[in-house]
Amino acid sequence: MNAQLLNPFARDTPERVGGTLENACANCLAFNGSKGLFAGNYLAVGRTDGLVSVWDLETRTVLRWYGAHVKTVTSVSWSPYNRYLVSSSLDWNVNIFDLATKHGRCVRTLRFDAPVTQAVFSPHTSRLLLVVFESRQGLLVAFPSAQDVSTKPRRIPLGQGTKVHEMISSACFTPDGRWVAAGTTKGGIALFDTQTGALAGDAVSVGASSIRQMGFDATGKHLVVNMNDRTIRTFRVVYRSPDDMEVDVLCSPLELTLRHKFQDLVGRTPWNGIAFSSDAEYVMGGASRDAAHNVYIWDRDSGVLVKILEGPREPLLFAQWHPLQPQIASIASSGDVHLWSTKATEIWSAYAPGFEELEKNVEYEEREDEFDLEDEAVRNRKKRDEETGFVNIFSTGPASDAMIVQSLAPPQLYRAHSNLEAWLGNGPCPTSRFVDDDDQVRFFIPPLLEENVA
Repeated sequence: MNAQLLNPFARDTPERVGGTLENACANCLAFNGSKGLFAGNYLAVGRTDGLVSVWDLETRTVLRWYGAHVKTVTSVSWSPYNRYLVSSSLDWNVNIFDLATKHGRCVRTLRFDAPVTQAVFSPHTSRLLLVVFESRQGLLVAFPSAQDVSTKPRRIPLGQGTKVHEMISSACFTPDGRWVAAGTTKGGIALFDTQTGALAGDAVSVGASSIRQMGFDATGKHLVVNMNDRTIRTFRVVYRSPDDMEVDVLCSPLELTLRHKFQDLVGRTPWNGIAFSSDAEYVMGGASRDAAHNVYIWDRDSGVLVKILEGPREPLLFAQWHPLQPQIASIASSGDVHLWSTKATEIWSAYAPGFEELEKNVEYEEREDEFDLEDEAVRNRKKRDEETGFVNIFSTGPASDAMIVQSLAPPQLYRAHSNLEAWLGNGPCPTSRFVDDDDQVRFFIPPLLEENVA
């Protein structure tokens, strides 16, 4: 739909269930990131039967199937430019798929010693992966770089040797990719350096119960936290300067200011799935009720409840906000994925200024000369005059260098190998293979183009 036809003053929150992905058997989901040409057009779904499917949100059809795991998939995540897709499972494995290959070949399988509950790519590189285990531990997986030509990825434990090492219940990257924010089972938020995995200062206490889920907005200035006390908290985030860190070594680089608490005081409803809207103006919380599928939306600044989205009468398991549009995807207990969207109001007068919108039908009055035929000779003369008219393209002087479009070198869209794939040669591994190649394919390859992919 043409963007000029949409009402710019319409409320940018979903209003109703616009569609349902049936028989999805979903346990987790993730929209593709906000970078690239087709950002936000696809939805990765981790299934309870161990499969991973990729859906086209425009056609509501499955584009790819991946036989990823033998147990339930617990999380899925896209790389920054959507070339790689990672999935974690209760079978103790993490699989990474290269979508630039013809069938999305699995290029890495990471095996661990405990069930994996979360695996997330860094927001700025596909060379760094965050993994959280059911045993309340976390680590970073750093894939080889130009300086480190080891064929095996480097595993960096988070906070090894500290008291929070075995207390991590949830974690996420900061939007700048410099830190990992981890929620603990005792209601604290700790920051870890992504290079060394070292704990930066003491954990900041935000409550007395375990943190179930947390996430930043796109700017990193706001944080939303879901805790086991059935309360959603929003914080304003301020990062301390290096000078302040030198004065007090034990203080955390993260300074949190509590803004609002969202909870159901009557029903004491727990929450499944929290997130900021794409513009961070709203906060979303999926209500976990036995006979209701409701999504609550609050205003981030005022803390006022904006609306309650009421869906089918089945429990809600997870929900996520679209990275670019006022759209929400939620998972029901049956495994179906419900897509919440707004009802688009078309304003044709914005597209055609001479178009007049009418509230009801009116009888049209024809002008006297509206349908008079123009003489063919006159029409031909006007056309000839327009074609022979003189146009001076140098009336404003020669074109400046800024106006001349520079020729761009054709991007290397496809590669025969993936940089995440282990080096199988006999000789030393070339350092050029370890440059981050996630930006080589900035879009998801539709099935119709599969025959052109190496």
